[in-house]
Amino acid sequence: MAQFRFSLEKILRWRAVELTREEVKLQRLIQEKARVELMLARVASERSGLSASLTALPGLQGSDLRASAAYDLRLRQEVQKLTDALARVHNSLAAQQKIFAAAKLRLRLLEELKARRLERWEYEAARQLETLAAESYLAGWNRDQP
Repeated sequence: MAQFRFSLEKILRWRAVELTREEVKLQRLIQEKARVELMLARVASERSGLSASLTALPGLQGSDLRASAAYDLRLRQEVQKLTDALARVHNSLAAQQKIFAAAKLRLRLLEELKARRLERWEYEAARQLETLAAESYLAGWNRDQP
């Protein structure tokens, strides 16, 4: 009996590689999102601590207030920049999740097709073996008959 061969094996392997590649891209975007969120939290924390640091300064002068206002403006700009970056990452992440899901589906469909063909092959092999056994038995039985 010949071994089972799935004619789409190369395509199945390619789909597995494709799924791995898309999963790596997805993980990279998830890490990027976490990095941007962490930076945003740090900047927000810095901004919230700015007013408390002003009250701790002895002999507060106008130049200190100007510097604080400029620093606050810079922090607000940084928050806006990080918020925009986070929105872009969210959009990219949503798109990549769709691509990953599609790649996963394509691989799963090929795996199911392979499983069905293997099941059919095993059924045919068992049927051929049964036929061969029946023929062998009948040939032996006919030989024993006078």
